[in-house]
Amino acid sequence: MKMFGKIVVAVTTVALMAGCTGKKDDTVGGKPSSGGKTLEVMLVVPDDVYRGELRDTINYYFGKECEGLNQPEPIFDVVQLNPAGFYKSEMFQKHRNIIIINLKDTNQNKLYQYTDYKASPQNYFEFSVNNRDSLYSFIRRSADMIIKKFYDNEFKRIGNAFKKLENIKATEAIKKHFGFTLVVSEDFYVATQTDNFMWIRKETSDVSWGLMIYKTAFNESLLAEDKIVAIRNKITKEHIPGPSRGNFMGIESRVPLIRKNVTLDNNVAAIETRGLWRMLYEPNVKITAFMGGAFVNYCFADKDQQNLIMIDGFVQSPKLSKRDQLIQLEAIVRNIKF
Repeated sequence: MKMFGKIVVAVTTVALMAGCTGKKDDTVGGKPSSGGKTLEVMLVVPDDVYRGELRDTINYYFGKECEGLNQPEPIFDVVQLNPAGFYKSEMFQKHRNIIIINLKDTNQNKLYQYTDYKASPQNYFEFSVNNRDSLYSFIRRSADMIIKKFYDNEFKRIGNAFKKLENIKATEAIKKHFGFTLVVSEDFYVATQTDNFMWIRKETSDVSWGLMIYKTAFNESLLAEDKIVAIRNKITKEHIPGPSRGNFMGIESRVPLIRKNVTLDNNVAAIETRGLWRMLYEPNVKITAFMGGAFVNYCFADKDQQNLIMIDGFVQSPKLSKRDQLIQLEAIVRNIKF
């Protein structure tokens, strides 16, 4: 390892309408590629409106800390822009993740959603309200949905980028051994491969990415948290060596894991587990390095309920954002095809 359409949401009403088209190019659907940094949200609101309680509310929902990282990082970087500057710029209007706050006495209280309006992938959300209380209520009720849409945009963007630079050899090896496809870019390579395990990695001077795929006979009890921890520690000890003899990657047990149910391709139910890893040592081995990072792990049964599949992405990124590095691996799994 170096180291190792438009949706109008009223109180109870949802209507779908076609969005406007942008300039055509060679992207999917004829739309130009959306812009913006990874997990960046453009907030379009006048300076005199974006103050006090509104700023605090936006930060509470869209600037809260990411779970499962070893340093504080927000789920999004929120960049505020005045409406005049936004509507004069085609570049800004092609941003991937946009929230518009339109506060006027004459407005009806509605939330509008524009999907792939000027570019792809893209979501605009416009809060059209006539008072602050309604605005705060709309934000509170819709925040989880908006966050999911914005993350889906990131998964699509990263998946599209990797597809253009696909490592065909790795894709074919994954399909042959595990029965599904994951697309990684050509700067990843297969480091270790056995009948039931594969380690795919990418290394730069600043970041180490790892993607592990493992299968074993399925038993529903293996989806329990302690079993997932045991399986992951077993395969990393066997296959992911540390920088010197007697050390290996393991889950950091002193930090709680974050666990939730997710749905993958073909409505496959999976358990997502997030947490931290660190270098562990065999008894009586001298500690020579302090290494660690973040990981995201997915466990699910294959289509015949014969095998448990574990896909695990982990990063070591001492200098750069763990959030931005980890989402690349998460996107690989979220774009899985059975």
